[in-house]
Amino acid sequence: MTAVFIAIFVIMGVMIYFITASLRIVTENASKKVNVYFLSKLREYDKDFKEKMNRLEELKESKEEVEQEIKVLKMDYNAMQVSRFYKPRPVIREAYIPVSHYIDNGFFSDYKTAKNLLVMDKREIIRTVLEKFPYEGDIKRYDAANSILEKLNFAAIYDLCTLDKVGQLRTLDETLSKPEHEIFEEFLQPCDTADDFEVLDFISWLRQIVSIESPILTAYLGDEDENYDDVADNVVCQFDKNVCEGIRIVYQGRLYDYSIYESRKKNEHIY
Repeated sequence: MTAVFIAIFVIMGVMIYFITASLRIVTENASKKVNVYFLSKLREYDKDFKEKMNRLEELKESKEEVEQEIKVLKMDYNAMQVSRFYKPRPVIREAYIPVSHYIDNGFFSDYKTAKNLLVMDKREIIRTVLEKFPYEGDIKRYDAANSILEKLNFAAIYDLCTLDKVGQLRTLDETLSKPEHEIFEEFLQPCDTADDFEVLDFISWLRQIVSIESPILTAYLGDEDENYDDVADNVVCQFDKNVCEGIRIVYQGRLYDYSIYESRKKNEHIY
């Protein structure tokens, strides 16, 4: 009886072993097949993804080309438009009257060309002018003329104009310092008599001296936010609404023009 039970247990152990071994083999085979299937699908997905990304890049490039063509067409369309203020003139038979559309079709291309040519480093331009054209003026003469102009304000000029010529000369002679007096005497040299002296001419002459002898470099710019005062101590930047592009420099009585300037007598800046 004992031998029968032992035999049964041995047979059951062998069966469990074979079943476990079979399940392990089946599981390993299934895992291998699943991995192979997953890898193949992943390769297919990567291939599709790359193709779609390439297609997306092509579509982006095509979109940019189309947008650029639309911009060009809009510019051409605007250039061909007739001003809303234009009214055709009555046509007389056998008479040719040319029609003006008031719009220059080549304006946009010309403006683009000019803008590309005027791409400049304004800070470097100021430095170059200062380096190539060092100050050659007389600073003492400039200071003296500037000091006289400060004294000859509106009230002082008004008071002088109430005096006769002799009184004007006497007042200035008593008011001016020694360096200022030298400038004053220089102006009086061509005058034969007191009647030849004109205080307004004297002021204009002083302004010319200040302009010529000035050590200050003035840069006129078309953008109010631009400022290059930090380039040097004698650099002063000013806004000029007539400067469309570029920069204008006034230094030692000379004009260095690197700009497109809207010249209008009504609002043109006087340098």
